[in-house]
Amino acid sequence: MPSDELLVAYLDGELAGTERARIESLIETDDAVAARYEFLSRSEMAFYDAFEPLLANAPTAKLEAILSGLDSPVAAEPASRGWSRRGFMAAAVGLFFVGVAADRGFLALKQASGDHAGDWRAVVAEYLSLYTPDTLANLASDEQSQSAQLKTVGDRLGISLPLEAVSLPGIALKRAQVLQYDDKPLGQIAYLDPEHGPMALCIVQSSSGPHSPETERRHGMNVVYWSDEAHGYMLIGRNPTDRLKDLAEGVRAALAA
Repeated sequence: MPSDELLVAYLDGELAGTERARIESLIETDDAVAARYEFLSRSEMAFYDAFEPLLANAPTAKLEAILSGLDSPVAAEPASRGWSRRGFMAAAVGLFFVGVAADRGFLALKQASGDHAGDWRAVVAEYLSLYTPDTLANLASDEQSQSAQLKTVGDRLGISLPLEAVSLPGIALKRAQVLQYDDKPLGQIAYLDPEHGPMALCIVQSSSGPHSPETERRHGMNVVYWSDEAHGYMLIGRNPTDRLKDLAEGVRAALAA
């Protein structure tokens, strides 16, 4: 899998010779590379607008220097061009470490109602596809902090979220936070599976009524989603569908108890 920097450089026409041919061949023959290329090439995703307030704090000079040292024939960008996608990605890499602010910035891109055609699930899946194990690995995970975070999320959503109800067997709970989608709170409980990587249980307030669990696949990840009288839920990760369904059923039963 080529790096995102290389794929964006290819999109911007900044690769040449054997490196460009190699990327073209991978896009044509490797489904995972093709999917990542398609994701990065979606021009309607207003990354720059969402992150513009944070760009002033990004270590852009240092990150650009790192990118310029990559072993690829990427041409230097003229100063007159301003921010290309590759330049923005350098800043975005730095902004990943801002954490919650970056999460909110991404989710604020989408304004459609969360009760129509799974739009909120699509947005969550799109963002979670950017997570790597390193995104969550160094977060504090003591029970006192987690319980406090879960209380904050629960208070905003009007739901009780005891730690034991949302814990997943053999999978570390890493963070609970309140994001915003369509001007409404969105609770995200993030996990790190030692085998399959980042996972998340996401919760929104919903008036659509009870709905039995169903499955879908979005952005290379499996999703189990359901709803009760007042909330919609989704459990998302790269875990096999059957395993994800078992985990979701455990959470569903615990929250309904």
